[in-house]
Amino acid sequence: MPITATIEVPAGQTDAKSLQVKLRIMNQAGGRIEVLNPDMGIPASAMKWPWSNETYQTSLLISFGYLSMSVTDETGKEPPQEGIQTGAKPVLRPNREREPGDSFEVAIPIGNFYQLTSRKAYWMTLTYGDQNLKVSARTRVIVP
Repeated sequence: MPITATIEVPAGQTDAKSLQVKLRIMNQAGGRIEVLNPDMGIPASAMKWPWSNETYQTSLLISFGYLSMSVTDETGKEPPQEGIQTGAKPVLRPNREREPGDSFEVAIPIGNFYQLTSRKAYWMTLTYGDQNLKVSARTRVIVP
């Protein structure tokens, strides 16, 4: 596989609703590769978008099949999901070229998409990419 992915939980997070993870994607190939650019633009002011730009980007990535998320507790049960729809078309930017060893992050505000419980462990699986190149990562996260 020319790219790999890991899920990171930044330090300093304080509650389940605002839990954000970082999907780090790294080029492990021997040469330059092109990877889907996660930058989908920002919401138009007329939308009166009530969430963050990261939530907007994540919602668009999901809507158009570039990102899938799976969250389950230790028993395999999925927590209730929050329905966030943008009603917008993505602004597809050119793919990102990555040299060998280069990486980039995609910020994913998981707490906006799932009703998580503080001090509970969850398994998270994230799959990112387009029809040309996809990558997945799975990790166990304990919600603050």
